[in-house]
Amino acid sequence: MLQARQNLMRFKHLCSVSYRNYQVAITGAGSEIGQTISLLLRTNPSISKLVLHDTLQYTPGVVLDLSHIPSKSKVKGYVGEDTLDEALQGSNLVIAAGGIPQHSDNVNRSILSKNADFIKEVASSVSLVSPLPFFGIVTEPINTLVPLAAEAMRNQASHDPNKLFGITGVDALQAQTLYARESALIQSECIVPVIGGHSRETMVPLFSQATPRSKLTEEKSQELTAILRNATPERSESHSPTLSVAYAVSIFVNSVLEALNGETVQVNALVENNDFGTSFFSGLVDVGPKGVSEMRTYTDLYHHECVLLESSIKQLHKDVDVGKKIMELV
Repeated sequence: MLQARQNLMRFKHLCSVSYRNYQVAITGAGSEIGQTISLLLRTNPSISKLVLHDTLQYTPGVVLDLSHIPSKSKVKGYVGEDTLDEALQGSNLVIAAGGIPQHSDNVNRSILSKNADFIKEVASSVSLVSPLPFFGIVTEPINTLVPLAAEAMRNQASHDPNKLFGITGVDALQAQTLYARESALIQSECIVPVIGGHSRETMVPLFSQATPRSKLTEEKSQELTAILRNATPERSESHSPTLSVAYAVSIFVNSVLEALNGETVQVNALVENNDFGTSFFSGLVDVGPKGVSEMRTYTDLYHHECVLLESSIKQLHKDVDVGKKIMELV
């Protein structure tokens, strides 16, 4: 009887999902990561309309390619800077995935300038949408570009700090993988919080808080932290983690659409938060229909995690200031 009741509840949940009616827009959709995100979202049952925008001239080909995938949702494409405002109208969620890919934390001025221009343009267009949609940023460097987006939207007098996110889920996925491998656990059943920021110098994986608990020592967790921050193939000079980042974005989108449907969910994101000595901070945050409500906090950290967190906050403060100063020069 209990199993039958659970199956009925699950069936009702699936039915309710299929009747949702949300519009999601991907800017920079013609990029490698933009295309991958679009593919993952094409058959999402909560999305009734998927909008792709880019300045790249082959974007219509991407849209045509996606249209061959059977789905109840509509897919529509826009090309050119002058179509961005139109493309975003009616969106419940906008994902910024364009710009130049970052293969390391050493971002040169040219890359930062071009990616900053992209985010400024998208943020300004998002500000024109009413009601204001949720806005998730994938473009690197997130530590700098999310604060920049916040300032750009404030300049338009249309900014809700609870609806702006830097999508950092890939950090938690990588920490989860390392922890499961080292602890001989099933990867999908592990959770490792990652807080601070989204870079080698600012991300702090909390193996002390990992679940399920294992016999991992503090010394070993410190080794894993060094691997995650400095030596993973995913963060090498020659490779950008397109697939895992896109997967993390799809998880973020699913969660936000659940939140818009009235549920309280948790997402890994860099958001506006003044609790740690800097105006932005990354971690696991509760999200509801109106956006961010609170960020999860932790106690009984390992000593090395406390040390890393202190240095992370100092660097994150610098990264945030860079984004704000870029807007001051506009």
